[in-house]
Amino acid sequence: MKQTLAILAALCCAMALNATTYTCHLKVVVNGTVSEQDQVKVDVTNNNGSYDLSLKNFALISEGESIPVGNIEVTGVTGTDEFGYTTIVYNESVMITAGDDPQYDYWLGPMLGEVPLELTSRFTDSALNATIDITLGDMIIAVDLFGVAPVEGAIEGDVNHDGDVNIGDINAVIKIILGN
Repeated sequence: MKQTLAILAALCCAMALNATTYTCHLKVVVNGTVSEQDQVKVDVTNNNGSYDLSLKNFALISEGESIPVGNIEVTGVTGTDEFGYTTIVYNESVMITAGDDPQYDYWLGPMLGEVPLELTSRFTDSALNATIDITLGDMIIAVDLFGVAPVEGAIEGDVNHDGDVNIGDINAVIKIILGN
């Protein structure tokens, strides 16, 4: 009986978690210098209205060189659902952990200790917009992310799920970005 209850509890917990991986365009501004990257992954996990957001293996690009920072993760953030998307806001200090990308021998994040981080993200099951500001002394690293996630059975680019890629998808993306 105990084993059956344990299996049922594990199944309930597994069902409560809903994870989505977005493929994003990333723009970083540090002291006025802009760098951009495509194809970074952002994971958002929903656990009954409490959200975790993860940007793994984050690296700054400066003058063509990569500066490996690490994993930026926030957990347990309450989401607000309105106008067809979810918004999460986080404003606390975090530890940036070492990444696992084998091309890097070291990660800057763990050497920094806890750093103040402000995050605002709006997302649907198929699109995400996020801003992350990391404060390091007098310097602010401003990270902007925008990406999409594949939706089973949906046409790529069909953000509003009307069965076609059209102006309605652009409007849906604008609403996610602007938050209205």
